[in-house]
Amino acid sequence: MTDAGRPGGNRSGANSVATDGGSAGVAGDGAAAGDAGDDTGGPAWFSGALAASGAFTGALVVGTAALAFTSAGRSPGSIVLGLVGPLCAVWAYGTVLAWVARVDLPREHHTRLAGWLVVGVIPLVVGAVVMQAYSAAVGALDSFSPAAAGGWACGGVVFGAAVGIGDVRVRMRTAEAEEATARYEQLVEVLTVLNRVLRHDVRNDLTVIAGYLDRARREGGADIVEYLDGIEARAERIERLSDHARLAEDAVLGDEHVEETTDLALVAERVVAAIGRDYPEATVSFRTDADPGRAIVPGHDLLESAIHNVVENAVEHNDATDPTVEVVVRVHPDGTLAAERADVGTAGGAGGPGSAGGAHAGDEGGGVVEVSVADDGPGFPERERTVLEEGGEDALESSSGMGLWVVHWIVDAVDGATSVDDREGGGSVVTLRFPRVGGDGDRET
Repeated sequence: MTDAGRPGGNRSGANSVATDGGSAGVAGDGAAAGDAGDDTGGPAWFSGALAASGAFTGALVVGTAALAFTSAGRSPGSIVLGLVGPLCAVWAYGTVLAWVARVDLPREHHTRLAGWLVVGVIPLVVGAVVMQAYSAAVGALDSFSPAAAGGWACGGVVFGAAVGIGDVRVRMRTAEAEEATARYEQLVEVLTVLNRVLRHDVRNDLTVIAGYLDRARREGGADIVEYLDGIEARAERIERLSDHARLAEDAVLGDEHVEETTDLALVAERVVAAIGRDYPEATVSFRTDADPGRAIVPGHDLLESAIHNVVENAVEHNDATDPTVEVVVRVHPDGTLAAERADVGTAGGAGGPGSAGGAHAGDEGGGVVEVSVADDGPGFPERERTVLEEGGEDALESSSGMGLWVVHWIVDAVDGATSVDDREGGGSVVTLRFPRVGGDGDRET
């Protein structure tokens, strides 16, 4: 029974909520107090640090403008030139405020941004002093010009604004990336633990069910055999779902499962032999036009499971008394997967977590290796076509398509593509296409 079902369960939950609410209230009061301590009487995004840098910039602008109007030997041209720096400083400070308001910059970044507005002045003032000192030393300048130094200082505000905005943006993006990574790792850990624990419990329960079924068959009458068969079929289905959940975890999260290379023809031949043993009533054949050692594709230790799922699906969903399935492996030396993967990516299926990304042309032709599974069954429902071709959680409405969903992500993990077509005369053809690996280990996509 859950906590909610116990007499004190809801009360405990309510207390927890109340406690959380109280904590949230304290935190909110603390945040409000912190904001109040940094309040300047202006908008919420305008902090004391920005106000201080604004006062510094204002004093610098006023002082430089005053020097431009009062300096000896001034002229209309020199006054206009002397006002360029202060105007640029005002523009830079206004740009900073507009950017802070637009992005709703958190308060912890205000001090750093304001600091850059001040610190940016230092290198340009030092540069102006050094240049004037050098010019005086070589006789190119009669005396030191405070107005010129002030103009350079105003330019330093522009420099500080540009560097400060860039620095804060990098820090914000880094913090967001670290937070996203931490959340992803936490989610992966939770899903992995839940998946393994649930699979363990499911298998234990299935073992118990199998024991009870065996005992019921021995001790029960003939009138319950039909019911026992139904229970056994459901138990086997649950076991397959548990296996699919394991494969899904490995396919989507298990980057380490990508090996060097594998011969797709040998893999498909093994799968056909296994399906033939498991389903003796079906006619499952295999053929290939590839010479030995030519159907080489990027290796994945779940690749055989993907092909097995497709072939088994073709047999199980065939309502004929003698299902016929043909598995064919072909090599297309001049083939390419780039367009297919782009189409699938547009539809929202490719490029999953396990995708190996961009690949390169192989030697001696590269190309594509495909395995097609043709059956004479009722054909593929549209929903299951979408699951196999595009993947994506939206296409997966029930557990019945989970095996096909796993197939998609296994194939996608090695930069492959999946497609489903209607077979002439009835049935369907599922095609899995992979980049062929050349002698130097590169791929052609």
